[in-house]
This record gives sequence, C-alpha cells and structure tokens, in this order.
Amino acid sequence: MNIKKITKYTLIGFVSIIIIGILGILVWSITGTYPARTVALSALESTDRVTVTQDKWIVFEPDKKTDTGLIFYPGGLVEPTAYAPILHQIAEKGALVIITPMPLNLAIFNTSAANAVIDAYPQISTWILAGHSLGGASAAIFAENNPNRIDAIVLWDSYPADSADLSDNNISVISIFGTTNNFPNTENFDDKKHLLPADTIFVGIEGANHAQFGDYGPQKGDVVASMSLAEQHKQVAEIMLDFIDP
Repeated sequence: MNIKKITKYTLIGFVSIIIIGILGILVWSITGTYPARTVALSALESTDRVTVTQDKWIVFEPDKKTDTGLIFYPGGLVEPTAYAPILHQIAEKGALVIITPMPLNLAIFNTSAANAVIDAYPQISTWILAGHSLGGASAAIFAENNPNRIDAIVLWDSYPADSADLSDNNISVISIFGTTNNFPNTENFDDKKHLLPADTIFVGIEGANHAQFGDYGPQKGDVVASMSLAEQHKQVAEIMLDFIDP
C-alpha cells in the first residue's frame, strides 16, 4: 500500500472517530438529561405578579419596573425549566430573572451566554449571574473573563474551576450549598474556597441536597435530603433575595 492510500485511510479513520464521538455525546446528552418535574412545570405558569415566557430564553418578568436582573446557568444535563420554582419566587419579589438554555444542556459549551442577555436588556443596571453545579462553574468562567459585565455571582452547590480563579476579583460572591452534619455535601468544596474572593459569603443549608436546588428528581451520587423540596426551595429563595435585595 502506498503512502497516499495510507494517508487517505488514516484521515478517514480519524474523521470517523470524531463523528462517532460527536454522535455519542449527542445520544448521551439526550438520554442522560434530567427532566423537569411537576413542581417545576407548575412554576412555569404566569401569575398576576410574574409573566413567564419561553422562547430563546426562559424569562420571569415581575409586574413592576426593575433595574435588577438575574441570569441563571442550569446544571449539567438538567433541563433548564427544572429551576423554575426558586427563580419564580425571586421574580415575584421584583427581579427580572432569565434562564439561559445551554447546548446539549451543558453550560460549559456556552459560558458567555450572559452577554446576549445583558445586551438585550439595557434598562437593567445591576446584573447577578447564578448557576447550579456545572452551571455555577461556567458562571465563574464568565466572571473571570468579563469582570465588568456583572455585579455579583451566586453559586448553588458549586465552585469555580481552577482556570477561573476569582480570588483577586472585586465581584460580590455568595455560595449556597447543602450540608450534612455541617459538612458540605459537594466533594472538594472546601478545597476550592481559595478560588473565591476573601469576602465571599458562604451559606450552608443543613439537610439540603444537590438535586433539590431544582426539581428534576433524584440524582446519582447525591445524598438523601432531610428536608422537603418545598422547604429547600423556600430557604434558597430567601437567601437569594437577602443577597440580591431587588
């Protein structure tokens, strides 16, 4: 076999591996996605205080004028609508809230999603970026790369990747996480605190677990919550509102 044929078949094999890999990721992201459940779907309904629309983004618009906006990055392989319960409660108190759906339900594939939202709402003067799990890590990457575009960042059971060291950033940060016997449920959580500013606010919720920051059912490897879904949502919303003060 001559060199040209070897090169040809090598390229064909390489391209085939890439295609198979892409197809594998697509199948994995579709079949492995955690769907929104009943409580979340109910929170997508508009009320007399919040108008909910679903198009490019999922928007919770309060019934009064506001200059405060919250952008939310969903957790990995979780349907973005699963986070509606807490975010709807925040919008009820006067903040504009926008969930950004992500490619393949993986926020890491579009960490800059907040830019388009900010550009679309010039009337908002204060922006908070929040995220759960992988969404929180992706939000930290945005904050590292766009230090002047947002005013604060909120992490739900999450921490920054090593590439997103915010320790020298002036941004306001709050980290909300579940604990069992006063220890964080998230592995490596304490080891990553050095990546956040010294004045970061850490709020542990005893009895909370990872999946109940949304409403998408049990998650593999998660601890069993000792509080109800409704109670965890209520506590997270209250902590968020105290921090945001819309």
